[in-house]
Amino acid sequence: MIKPKADLKSEYNVPNLERGLLVIELLATKKNGLTLAEITETLALTKTSAFRVVSTLIFKNYLQKNETTKKITLSRKMLTMGISAMTEQSIVEMSIDVMRALRDELKESVMLGILLGDKGTILEQVSSSYPVKLFVEQGTQFSLHSSVGGKSILANMPQEDCNAILKKLTLTKFTKNTITSKKEFKSTLLEVKQKGYAIDNGEDIQGIHCIGAPIYNESGYPVAALWITAPHGRLPHEEFDSKGKIIAQYALDISIKLGYISQ
Repeated sequence: MIKPKADLKSEYNVPNLERGLLVIELLATKKNGLTLAEITETLALTKTSAFRVVSTLIFKNYLQKNETTKKITLSRKMLTMGISAMTEQSIVEMSIDVMRALRDELKESVMLGILLGDKGTILEQVSSSYPVKLFVEQGTQFSLHSSVGGKSILANMPQEDCNAILKKLTLTKFTKNTITSKKEFKSTLLEVKQKGYAIDNGEDIQGIHCIGAPIYNESGYPVAALWITAPHGRLPHEEFDSKGKIIAQYALDISIKLGYISQ
């Protein structure tokens, strides 16, 4: 006889696993974290049970504890898993209408990209309405130091995550404008964060300018970037700021669709 679903759930329930999931779900709603005592009280757990579950999750790097404040928060490992769970296709689906609207306003080719390790990857593009345009195949990789996609995402990552990527990054010179000094690149990232958008001043391909901005997920983590690309004659330096602000707003529109709450 086939048992009802309720019976199956009861028979195969693992109490400690369930408690661990409850702790993770609780901390996902508490950006500043909770102490062990607060977790115990909120979830109505015994002190012993809460200690064992939390200690195990910390040992396995799913949680982290600030020894000064005693606050426990989700770790970067959990955040990375969450980002991975958001499929590339879902980001594209949320972005495509916004990309078309941006193309219609600025007339230039619009790109959507993400970071995969120490490289970037183009997820989607909407072609320019001009006869002369830059076309890039989906899946094309791009270097982080010479692209607005790389700059936009790196500049808005937590410093620890950004530094980890920069340590492994080789700043290859592609054109006379490519930034090859890590000190200069770090200064550029600070400027990108302050302005809210990044520029590619012919640093990847001579004569091609790009302007882009970060896209955030519901946790405020930069998961992608949106940008336009065009010949330098159609995208001169004097238009960088005005168009950068426009692109940043479109990128924010996508972020909001992904659950991001603007400050």
